Amino acid sequence: MERDLTFSLVTVLLLAAVGCGESAPMGAGGSAGSGGTAGSGGSAAIGGSGGGPGSPALDPLSANPRYAVLSSDFSSSSIAMLDADFVAIDESWLSSGTTYPGLVATLSGDVVLPNRQAGDGTVAVIDRFFTDVVTRFFVPSGNLNGQLRTQGDTGDSGFSSNPQDFIFVDSDSAWVPRYESNLNPAAIPENQGNDLLEVNPSDMSATGGRIDLSSLDTTATAGTGDEAVEVAVFARPSRGVLVGSTIVVGLDRISANFDAAGPGMVAVVDLEDESVVGLELPGLKSCGRTVPVPGEPSKLVVACVGFAQPFGDEPQVRASSGIALLDVGEDGVAIEEVWRMADYPMSAIAVNAVIAIDAQRVLGVASGDFAEVSDRLYLLDMASGAQELVHESTSSFVIGEPAYDPQSEMLYVPDAAENAVLEFAADQGGFVEVGSSTIAPGIGLPPTKVYLLD
Repeated sequence: MERDLTFSLVTVLLLAAVGCGESAPMGAGGSAGSGGTAGSGGSAAIGGSGGGPGSPALDPLSANPRYAVLSSDFSSSSIAMLDADFVAIDESWLSSGTTYPGLVATLSGDVVLPNRQAGDGTVAVIDRFFTDVVTRFFVPSGNLNGQLRTQGDTGDSGFSSNPQDFIFVDSDSAWVPRYESNLNPAAIPENQGNDLLEVNPSDMSATGGRIDLSSLDTTATAGTGDEAVEVAVFARPSRGVLVGSTIVVGLDRISANFDAAGPGMVAVVDLEDESVVGLELPGLKSCGRTVPVPGEPSKLVVACVGFAQPFGDEPQVRASSGIALLDVGEDGVAIEEVWRMADYPMSAIAVNAVIAIDAQRVLGVASGDFAEVSDRLYLLDMASGAQELVHESTSSFVIGEPAYDPQSEMLYVPDAAENAVLEFAADQGGFVEVGSSTIAPGIGLPPTKVYLLD
């Protein structure tokens, strides 16, 4: 889960110690622990304007949004909707304080939007660890299409399926990567995790379809010397990209205690027969972030943030991190280019919050060290390995996930230290800062992610 892994690891350890409450059944219509039915929304009209049926849930927007900005302090979240000029339509359209009728859960502090929205007049929101809910709204009406819990009733087991993405296929099918594995061998399939769970987007109900990714589990060594032990490593699917009838899903391949990692890999899933093949990315680890390439529908970029024990050890991270460019063709998925940090000892380890600009250039964040080095955003040429500094912040772990709009050639970069989204225009193969936008200053939450609602 790229740079979110730091926060997720701390959260896992804390919540494992205290346990968690009972989860509602899939499609529950009440609060956590209660029964009911999934939302009363109707079908999303393909290519429609988003007026859409469904039950009223959020305030209507005055225009169709082009961008969304997620602001969060990892306890609470707020989502702003902006127009094509990056002007706010609603600075806090959906937030952790939202209590509108029809919602079975409001936002936690661990929220993401999909890699790609469906393009059918809806916006999906994914609430991850220990909330385990995917919600779709019609825009601009704000009506609820539906809300789904990504697991059934697990009692007091403490299991969280931890949904990572919403990969829309068509009006009848979408797939949700579930990051966690249920360690109870007797768990029913809907509660097992480590898989792709099928959802019917028209009403946000579980179809019963599931693609198990446990065949891509492995083992790895945790600890060193006399304390070294071989431990199970789970596939841990994260972000995915759909190309034709193929889904390529990034895998973190980390153990239950986050103390070991397997070789870098993506899962290649053929939806025609639901077969699964693992494509290994030699020399890399923790390859959960998979993103589309603008203007290149068959290509995708995979960011591998590396693995180190103890966490953050620079030599280990450099030895196992990098970025790969893949192409999906009739004969399968091919590795076109790999940029390994181990081959560039003088380059910044800019592998966090990676997005693609085109088939040759990507943007990535090199995290600071809280002492001498602050966060820096770099533009990387995959062919030459050259890096160009785009932005340097004033603190560490503050540059979030940016968004690039190929139509306007504008780049939007959230910087929590600035409490603003910085705006960059394409200029002679690079980017130049041209302004900034402060998002909902009254709510006190820094911007962390920007999304192009394509």
